[in-house]
Amino acid sequence: MTLRSYLHNFISKDKQESKSVCQYRVRQTKNQRTIQVDCSQCKQSSTLNDPACRERLFEIILTEPISNRLVLSHLYERDYEGNEIAVIYELAKFGDALLNYKDVRLTSNCSHREANKCTSYRKKLLDNVLECSKNDPVTACKFLKKLVIDGNEHTTHPECHDCVAEFRSTIREMKDIASEISIFHAFRTEQSAYHDSDNNDKTWTVFDYDSYIKPHVRPAFSTSRIYTEPPENTRFMECYDVRNNAGRMLQISIYEMTDRPEKLYMAIPLEYNLGHNVLGLIERVRKKLIRFRPENMNFADPVNSREYIYRIGKQMLEEDAKLHGIDLTPFETMAYSDLLAKYTTGLGILEDVLSDPKITDVYVNAPADINPIHVVVDGDECITNIFLSQDDLDSMVSRFRAISGRPFGEATPVLEMELPEFGVRVSVIGDPLSANGLAYAFRKHARTPWTLPKLINTGSISPLTAGLLSFLMDGEASILVAGEVGAGKTSLLSAMMMEIPQKYRILTIEDTRELPIEDLQQLGWKIQGMNSRSSILNTSIEVKPDVALRAALRLGNSSLVIGEVRGPEVKVLYEAMQVGTAGNSVLGTIHGASTRSVYERIVHTLGVPPASFKSTDAVVVCTNTRVGGSMSKKRRVTQISEVSTGWDEDATPEEIFAEIMQYSSAEDSLIPTDILDRGQSELIGKIARKWGISIDDASLNIRIRARIKQKIASAGSLDPKFLEADVVSKANNVFWLYMDMEKHGTCGPDYERVYEKWNSWFDSFSSSGL
Repeated sequence: MTLRSYLHNFISKDKQESKSVCQYRVRQTKNQRTIQVDCSQCKQSSTLNDPACRERLFEIILTEPISNRLVLSHLYERDYEGNEIAVIYELAKFGDALLNYKDVRLTSNCSHREANKCTSYRKKLLDNVLECSKNDPVTACKFLKKLVIDGNEHTTHPECHDCVAEFRSTIREMKDIASEISIFHAFRTEQSAYHDSDNNDKTWTVFDYDSYIKPHVRPAFSTSRIYTEPPENTRFMECYDVRNNAGRMLQISIYEMTDRPEKLYMAIPLEYNLGHNVLGLIERVRKKLIRFRPENMNFADPVNSREYIYRIGKQMLEEDAKLHGIDLTPFETMAYSDLLAKYTTGLGILEDVLSDPKITDVYVNAPADINPIHVVVDGDECITNIFLSQDDLDSMVSRFRAISGRPFGEATPVLEMELPEFGVRVSVIGDPLSANGLAYAFRKHARTPWTLPKLINTGSISPLTAGLLSFLMDGEASILVAGEVGAGKTSLLSAMMMEIPQKYRILTIEDTRELPIEDLQQLGWKIQGMNSRSSILNTSIEVKPDVALRAALRLGNSSLVIGEVRGPEVKVLYEAMQVGTAGNSVLGTIHGASTRSVYERIVHTLGVPPASFKSTDAVVVCTNTRVGGSMSKKRRVTQISEVSTGWDEDATPEEIFAEIMQYSSAEDSLIPTDILDRGQSELIGKIARKWGISIDDASLNIRIRARIKQKIASAGSLDPKFLEADVVSKANNVFWLYMDMEKHGTCGPDYERVYEKWNSWFDSFSSSGL
């Protein structure tokens, strides 16, 4: 089809349909003005590729004040914002600007007998362009361009030259208006935009608006928006699928940005690819579920309410599908039932993201409806294709407030809580603390407890580091795990707890639960968990940390694990450590990037006397390291230092701490210092004396443990099950059992024989299958 024939057909067709009025409403929020067009009853396709839809949308946005979001609402809703709605405004304003030429003079005072014919011809050309610009600005722009190039009229009459020149001048003015519109520049650089050259009008193809103006697409029951196609400034890297407990699949694609050192995480949930029949089915059942709410149902209990909605939704789906003649497989019924629970009592699309085992953190920055979600994937912070709406944010914080029982509002603009069903710690801030509305941070816990062999395989620690930490924990050392936010402090602390023999009791104190207490209890550890007041919320309904600590000290001889050392309760802790009432070992995490910062914070900021600080045996520093200067951050243990004993209050940090192991960037690993290699560690010597063994035996003990951890890690590289807590706990128990048997010998423990026995057991255990 040629451009002229396309334009002729376009103008001559019946346009009664396009004259109907679309129903729409305008919604104003703090950050956005949204025009929402109701397309549910429309017979058109409800896309920008439909000429009738384009004309109606242009009329609407030109009638209303400037808005920054346009929504076409149907079973699938299309959201245009940012650059996309800016382009739509440009196209609409282009057609509006051309209307100024509707009554322009098309000829000079011509006495030629054909003057009326010429004027009529030019008027028809101009009217065609103006009519076309109302809903197909690209074609109108293209036609203007060809009129300028072709000249359109050739005659030898002396007066025709002036008339043609004036008409072409008008056409050039109209074309210049188009040249000021940015999107037309992009069109000119793309062969696919016109499919013909400037001098060949034989291959005109209808322009694909939807390919250039891409909306965020979502089903009607979801207020979260995603874009389903990657931007042009990306390059594909990898893809994988994530399956949740109900079997629903989530398609994940990772792209790298070509214009900046950042990655794009694209998630395409199941519901964004469903057919219209299924979408209609789910939406009908969802509306029934909203009206169907038993009075005795506690919807503040997310696990029970989700299970209830799942069962009722499954029944309603089967009934509605049968009524409307829709065939559903058992898998589809289960998946769609889970979708209903996800969008009624769940977290919507956010819970799909949280189900990805590669993700450790999810951030929602304010204003959330114009900022994409950010995620941390294997240490890399990535932008995503997901935008949460204000409705999402408001409903989530209401639900979190009900579940936690904690206050949230202008008087208390911070909310911290746990979502055990997702293994997530949630932090929310709102007005007036957050200037632009609600902001969220989701910190995921490991689905299973961290172990030292698992940390070896992630590169966080070396086998020798694992052996040393196992030895220190068995030796009841008091250790602080330091590092910045997200450096892996709690992960390492959890793994170290598994190196405490199961025969000893453990007490934990946390304001926000992160340690895998229930998992370790099921594996045989004797753990009592205690909750304390949040250091941020400071509500009167929770127990103060120092009160919780004093209670713990009265609960008998136990290893004491403190989730985070950060308040005035630290003085109580060090007093107990100094006089020996803290029981066995004391463990805890603390914010600090080095041993120096840990000492300064505890002594100078928290007011612990320097003499009391000597009760700390060692400080382990975790860091998010950019290995080799890359943009990706990896969790690494970068320093293990013992606290020396022979120093006074005026001592420098160099005199206070002695490094046992230090990080080598060249090897990307912790390496032992001379203190460890030459057996000069005060801490190892202290444990050796307590056990009644020599320094050489203690050093051999550490290396035997390192070989054991390496053996488990190597097996785990072939089968990840060997890295899990149940296997590691069995392996540790067998090691302690053989060690205890050896200690009853007359010549003391033979560590090589212990390892040989353990190695034989592990080979038999691994070959028998898990």
